Amino acid sequence: MKKRVKFSPTVIVSLIMVVFLVFLRFYRAVDFFSFNFDEEYQAQLAFEQVKNFHPIWIGVSASNLGFYLGPAFTYLNAFLFKLTNGDPISLAIFSPFWGVVTAFSLYFITKEVFNKKAAFWATIFYLGSSLLNFFDRRFWNPLPIPFITIWLFYSLIKAEKDSRYFILTSFLLATSAHIHLSLFVFWPVALFFVIKNIKKISLKTWALIIGVYILIISPLIVFDFVHNFDNLLMPLRFIQNRNIESRNVTMPTINSHWSVWLGSLGRLWFIKPITDIQNEQCLGQNCLITQGNRFLIYLSLLMVFYFVYKSLKDVKKRYLLLMIIFSMIFFVFYPGYSAEYYLLNFFILFCIVVGLFLADMPQVITIIGILIFIAANSITIIKSPQYQFGLTVRRRLIKKVMVVVGNKPYSLETYGKDLRKYHPYGGWRYLFRIYGRKPAQSFADEFFGWIYQDEITGEKPQMKVVISEGISYKSKEEPVAVFKQGNYFAYVFSPGI
Repeated sequence: MKKRVKFSPTVIVSLIMVVFLVFLRFYRAVDFFSFNFDEEYQAQLAFEQVKNFHPIWIGVSASNLGFYLGPAFTYLNAFLFKLTNGDPISLAIFSPFWGVVTAFSLYFITKEVFNKKAAFWATIFYLGSSLLNFFDRRFWNPLPIPFITIWLFYSLIKAEKDSRYFILTSFLLATSAHIHLSLFVFWPVALFFVIKNIKKISLKTWALIIGVYILIISPLIVFDFVHNFDNLLMPLRFIQNRNIESRNVTMPTINSHWSVWLGSLGRLWFIKPITDIQNEQCLGQNCLITQGNRFLIYLSLLMVFYFVYKSLKDVKKRYLLLMIIFSMIFFVFYPGYSAEYYLLNFFILFCIVVGLFLADMPQVITIIGILIFIAANSITIIKSPQYQFGLTVRRRLIKKVMVVVGNKPYSLETYGKDLRKYHPYGGWRYLFRIYGRKPAQSFADEFFGWIYQDEITGEKPQMKVVISEGISYKSKEEPVAVFKQGNYFAYVFSPGI
């Protein structure tokens, strides 16, 4: 007779928690999906591959530095678009899915490097944080940062005993050039490990390390050869333009980044219930973020200090601490905008710190604290009004507008409280193309027209569509039709009538 598998109450409760938190990651995934200027930039590049596949050597530009990332993420976007004929619904599902993949990677790696108990609590914290839930709902190039960071940590730890793991390190560092510049901060850490173990690395392993790296970044190498080494010379151009105010490290920039880092230590544990992705991540004209709770900030700092103390006697913890320190130094001394998503590499490493701390605490206190944490963050996700900005609302609005516009050529304009042209209201041109029909003219053409040049025909519009976010649109013209969905108003005008 086969022995029956028995699950203890602890295992059952643990499984219930994990299943529930995974469910929250997919909760209203399409309704909540945020599709803004950054997402449209990536989407326009990707859809060109769907229309006419051809090799490309670069992806999106990085942080206005004149540096271009590799095309891998664009290819991924194009593959998902191919599955749904360009409908962003594929992105809306894939984003939380990737967050769950990252969570299970976190569990596996923390269990392998430290212990199962710390792995479980680290994973629960990652899955349960509403802040991280919100970040994992956006399909943009920072999405894979936590995944690459945690596997990079694993590759370096494993390379201490088996230098062949440096091949994985090489692959991840090369992939970083396709994802986000914030991952470049781990280059010094990787070089430290390589130098420390250089005598253990065989010639065959060296060949594979170099070969894998060149293969992965080969599109960027081709681009540099064709474009006078623009990417390679970016650091030199950056140094030459140090007189530009936005590129100087000053006490105000350090204080600003330090404040954001401290605030995030509280926001990882809790953000207010009635909030949304747009406001919490300052997207477009929206920016009402939850301030980090002071008590929770102190709690996080306590965990960090405890971790530093424990690392004095544990070399693996010291290696983790090294990566944390480099991620913090990069963020605090980065001269640009103090965007919270630059901390995504720190967030995933901090989850391990939390897991290790909770694993050392009395189990009763840990369970009570985690249940409160899950309850509070679940309320934030379930009660979020993010659907007002989401994909479903936009699709419904576009369908209504196109009934009135019909087959006539039309122009598309976007307005709101922010007076900048289109940047705060991005996404609409691409969504009209997918859910309705592409406009003859749009505000997006000024920013993205170079991508879809074949679609700009100079056809004279017979109708005008105006999308207004958050406020009604005032015009001397009388609209043919007015619609409202979520936080958006749509006005259809027929000039000359």
